[in-house]
Amino acid sequence: MRLTALVPATAANLGPGFDCFGLALDLCNEVTADTDATGVTWEGEGTDELPTDGSDLVSRSLAETARRFDAQVPSVGLHGVNRIPVERGLGSSAAAVVAGVALANALGEIGLEPTDVLEVAADLDGHPDNAAAAVFGGFTVVLRERLVARFDPDPTLRPVLLVPTDARVSTEEARRILPAIVARADAIANAGHAALTALALLHEPGLLPSAMRDRLHEDARLALVPEVRSTFDALRGNGVAVCVSGSGPTLLAFDDGHAPIPDPGDGWRVLRVGIRSTGVEILAG
Repeated sequence: MRLTALVPATAANLGPGFDCFGLALDLCNEVTADTDATGVTWEGEGTDELPTDGSDLVSRSLAETARRFDAQVPSVGLHGVNRIPVERGLGSSAAAVVAGVALANALGEIGLEPTDVLEVAADLDGHPDNAAAAVFGGFTVVLRERLVARFDPDPTLRPVLLVPTDARVSTEEARRILPAIVARADAIANAGHAALTALALLHEPGLLPSAMRDRLHEDARLALVPEVRSTFDALRGNGVAVCVSGSGPTLLAFDDGHAPIPDPGDGWRVLRVGIRSTGVEILAG
């Protein structure tokens, strides 16, 4: 038996939708589980740093899902083709966990529904915003109680990922530096901007430069990477709709054809990707 999990990259938060909003991007990792193979191998992003001894997130999530549901999952070899940059705020860990849960579900014939896959993946990964978009695709809004809503964004949206080549931000560090208490004015501002951002993503993309403003997490995270902060400020100053993708340091911008998104130059990768309407898929053969 040979099954492949296809899982999209995800941009979480989208500015003011902290820990709630997620967007699936047409940049996918592929993980193939083969009952006729052994071991773990990788190619693409993170090849030289991801473990091959079975301690990787895919293997661990697959095994843990089988254990939780007392499922009989055959021994498999894993081969991953990674296109999602690692530790760049694009949901690479969520993609790995979702792949493991989905493969265990298929191999063990567990019968999990997408909401079940999300619940297990979010519990294992700790980031339901990324996991929701990776499972359902499109634009998702998720609550801690695992209540998720999925929407099809406006088809004219054109995401652009600005990925620093060398800078990295660990999710743990990016969360540790955030204040435990926020001012009432900041909470009110984020609630309003989050609502407007959702409306803009679905129906009025022209509102994004004004809507996609955050007062809870972006300033603190950009302070960790001053070189990214300068690019962020320059884009916003030129009227570009831009936010920190997840915990960063990748920036997610939207090209509306009016405010140009220049190539930042050396030290950056610019990826123009679509929005992926489908989440994780299991392909046979």
